[in-house]
Amino acid sequence: MMTKCPECGSSDIVHDMIVFTDETVSGGKPAYVKLVEPEPAKRPFLWIAQKVKADLNAANCGACGHTRLYAKNHAEILEAHKKGYTS
Repeated sequence: MMTKCPECGSSDIVHDMIVFTDETVSGGKPAYVKLVEPEPAKRPFLWIAQKVKADLNAANCGACGHTRLYAKNHAEILEAHKKGYTS
């Protein structure tokens, strides 16, 4: 998590801001990233790809406006990536 701005060095950081999209305003979910399990070579008759999603939050520097995005459940995203899941 950003505690000091990498651009200006300020520690005036606003954390855990929701990243909105047009869909968020109209009742949809906040912005997110998603990884999907690849289809196996010998796909069974009934197969549903597993998915891992992470909502995005932002940290913003109050002094210069520099903003970074962070995934909430970053460890789950990393594990899915290691298993070959793709975006």
